[in-house]
Amino acid sequence: MKLLNTLTAIGLTMMTVAPLQAAEIKIAMNSVDDPTVSGEAAFAQGFAAALEGTDFTVEMYPSNTLGKEKERLDQVAQGLLEVNLAAASTVYSMSPLLKGVILPFYFASDAEMDATIEAGKLMDEFNKPLVESGIRLVGLNYIGTAMGIHNSKMPISTMDQMAELRFRALNPEQIKLQEAIGSSGTVIAWAEVANAIQTGVADGYFNPPSSAIRNGHTSFLKYYTPADLWPSSRAIVISEDWYQTLSDEEKTQIDAAVDAGLAANRDWVAEWSTSVTEKQVELGVTITPLAEGERDKIIAVAKPLWSETLTAEQLALWDQAKAAAQ
Repeated sequence: MKLLNTLTAIGLTMMTVAPLQAAEIKIAMNSVDDPTVSGEAAFAQGFAAALEGTDFTVEMYPSNTLGKEKERLDQVAQGLLEVNLAAASTVYSMSPLLKGVILPFYFASDAEMDATIEAGKLMDEFNKPLVESGIRLVGLNYIGTAMGIHNSKMPISTMDQMAELRFRALNPEQIKLQEAIGSSGTVIAWAEVANAIQTGVADGYFNPPSSAIRNGHTSFLKYYTPADLWPSSRAIVISEDWYQTLSDEEKTQIDAAVDAGLAANRDWVAEWSTSVTEKQVELGVTITPLAEGERDKIIAVAKPLWSETLTAEQLALWDQAKAAAQ
């Protein structure tokens, strides 16, 4: 009995003096963990830096190491993954109002989109169907400058030239745009894009320059047209179940870390936009602006897609929010 009491006392002493174990936060992303070329990494590192000195530790999982888009979103919903930098398309399958972020030519800039979402308090609307499934959208992460047109065949300066190309599409919405401008598209998973373009299944894709640069695609995507189709964003989602287990103080810390990550991402975009053209040229990419009047032609065929992408009620919410932001 004396030995048992002694062991118990030792155990209690160890519990008293041992530090609390830090809670690990896993951040999963599609991109590389390199803020020199990745807006996702800029967010993740800004988020992690803001939590230094707290009981949280942050571990980065880049380049789909925790699974593909759908798998990672499922992990968030199950509380197995705390933070995920997801494709907006993966999230808006559950929250269709979010499709507003991919309306072609609806926003003049990233800043306008940020202001619209804030003015219309749209984040709350996005989250109504998400939190029921254990997912909370906390922000949008920009992965580069606005969407442009990459291809492996020739310089593109007119809409008519698009008819000669077949593009990789991320989703059906992109296929509709590609068909509207006279081209064609096919949905191809990102992991298969390089092989698809090199074997002629597709001739290019719609993406910001950062996507081609960080993935080494500039070795075969030698032509780029800066069409400014829409802001190149990804969704930042966290586990709702995990978030609700946190104390008020911990929630405040996480909220502040999200804000710090967003600020780091916006700073990255501002700096990146001043040097990305030079990087493309250094990598042998020919940059061809749209000829005079051609962007207006593309806008004319793209604008009707807004009412096909969103319901009348959803589009009205975006229009009201956009007006409030001006």
